[in-house]
Amino acid sequence: MMNFVYPGFLFALFAISIPVIIHLFRFRRFRTVFFPNIAFLEQLSEASDRESRLKHLLVLFARILAIIFLVLAFARPYIPAEGETISPEGNAVGVYIDNSFSMEALSDQGRLLDEARSRALEIAGMYGAGDRFLLLTNDFEGQHQRFVSRREFIEMVMQVEVSATVRSIAAVATRKSELFSNEATVSQRAYYLSDYQKSTAGLDELDRSPVPPAWFIPLEARRSDNVFIDSIWFDSPVHLSGEQVRLSVRIDNDGGQILENQPLRLYLDGRQRSVVAFSLGADESKELTVSWSAGSGPIQQGYVEIADHPVSFDDRLYFSYPVAAEIPLLTLEGDGSNPYLQALYGEDELFNYQTMPGFSIDYGQLSEQHLLIMDGFDQVSDGLALELQRFAEEGGSLVIFPGVEAAISSYNRFFQSLGIDRFDQIDTTAVNVSSINELHGLFDGVFEEIPEQMDLPRAFSHYVISRQVGTGGDVLMQMQNGRPFFTSYNVGGGRVYLSAVPMDENHTNFHRHAIFVPVMLNIALQGGATQPAYQTIGQDQPVSLPGKGSRRGEVFTLQRDGFEVIPEQRRRGNQIHLWFHDQIGEAGNYLLSLNGEAAGGLSFNYDRRESLMDCYSKNELQDKLEDMQTEGVRVVDAGDRSMENVLQEMGMGRSLWRWFIVIALLFLLAEVMLIRFWK
Repeated sequence: MMNFVYPGFLFALFAISIPVIIHLFRFRRFRTVFFPNIAFLEQLSEASDRESRLKHLLVLFARILAIIFLVLAFARPYIPAEGETISPEGNAVGVYIDNSFSMEALSDQGRLLDEARSRALEIAGMYGAGDRFLLLTNDFEGQHQRFVSRREFIEMVMQVEVSATVRSIAAVATRKSELFSNEATVSQRAYYLSDYQKSTAGLDELDRSPVPPAWFIPLEARRSDNVFIDSIWFDSPVHLSGEQVRLSVRIDNDGGQILENQPLRLYLDGRQRSVVAFSLGADESKELTVSWSAGSGPIQQGYVEIADHPVSFDDRLYFSYPVAAEIPLLTLEGDGSNPYLQALYGEDELFNYQTMPGFSIDYGQLSEQHLLIMDGFDQVSDGLALELQRFAEEGGSLVIFPGVEAAISSYNRFFQSLGIDRFDQIDTTAVNVSSINELHGLFDGVFEEIPEQMDLPRAFSHYVISRQVGTGGDVLMQMQNGRPFFTSYNVGGGRVYLSAVPMDENHTNFHRHAIFVPVMLNIALQGGATQPAYQTIGQDQPVSLPGKGSRRGEVFTLQRDGFEVIPEQRRRGNQIHLWFHDQIGEAGNYLLSLNGEAAGGLSFNYDRRESLMDCYSKNELQDKLEDMQTEGVRVVDAGDRSMENVLQEMGMGRSLWRWFIVIALLFLLAEVMLIRFWK
């Protein structure tokens, strides 16, 4: 059944009365001609009169039909698709343009982003000037959070540029649903113009029945290989002045080309420091190691770089790291000083080792330490338990050696707040440590080769560590009876190490054993709250800093080459959390300042999910949505055709107004031909 977008134009059909009136009254003046004899004209007159009436009727019908089809064309007739309707009273139209880095790839029509903008303008051309439009991009800009007129929408589309922010289709659909909920219109539709990268589309999180109904329009680029730096990490979280720094770099080849002897360059503080050659096979990943000596400055920044074309946004990865003069450690003494810890840490210039008696603890100093050792406490007060829990959650390392007469109930309340295993009872049976977890990072570099019959510590009496569901602890050393001797747990951003034995001669020889030194040294070297080497743009994660040296009301600023922003600042306990939201749009190394003085260095990099160039094809996208059993989602394959024609046939039905214009012109031509050539 044929419908009309603007049925009000049908009132213009009354215009067909004009040619009817002209035909009835024939506004023509006749002239009298005298003939001496009309006998020979009678037969000719009858024939001419019949032809004249027929001609006028045909001209009348041609004029009437021309007016009818012209009026129908202005009413925008269409044959609606099954189950689809369009309201002539106003439509709310949402268009999402994916403006991530992957949209810089080339298609047969040019750059994907340019094609997306062109398609968005074609969609706008399908609707009337009175309809309302919403534009969304990955930036979620404030100006895009409202409905605008078609004219303003077109201006906004022309201003869309590439952005470093990455959004999933599900996140965009959720935002559109929120914005559409406040728009009171009869008909609502949402269009999604994207290359639908498999690494970022997030279709599994999509609502099975999105509101408003979604039209997925995949834009297909020519396949291009991409080699990129995926990630980096330091082998040690602590960097000391003059010591060796080892950086691991992961390089991925997302393509079929084979690379040989390609350079990886390291730059520190703007100067090239090292070059490492690498080779990669097709679809291969490789980890490289770059090393150098740490400088003396408190903040060092740099980047690693490769050369690859045409996709180049992921060829450089920035990083920052602090350089410490010494590592601060603190032992909380429950039953007096410990000569073994003093001998291990106190004589080494690498450590700033301090002790504090358990009856006079200065809680303000705890947050300044990389490592806390809780030694010989029989009771754990609620105040101490709360401070130690906060220390661990904020990234510190805590080692617990229980007291000789430890109150198990007191310790278990403390352990419950930390979310770690608990003490069950005291076992006075002597037992040897039978194995160590040599794969754990705590034992890296400790053994060149582990002998079959290795001399390990012995426990003369120990607390039974009862494993709890969900604690996720790693047993670093295990006794012959199968029970843990020394265990490690992740707590918040830090780590907690729990010993089953006190550091006492009557309970163990662990503190006298050779393995005690590398274990405790590695705990100190790997401990402490450390900043990640870099942040990822678009992932709104806070940067946590120790609160020492800053007072309430003071403001941090982030600066780089004349660019300066003030992040959102929140204080939580002894930590300050900085939130940058969408303020950072360019990768690079930035300087963090407090009151005009350097407070640290931060590095920001582009999201590497955009580096994987594998995208859903139209058929793959259709199959994925069918497997998800989605409703109200359609996939549009426009190809080289006009988006207006494709969407009108699929959503609004087959548009007929152009055909009606052609038919109207044909009837007007027929009228002219009748008048001119029928004499």
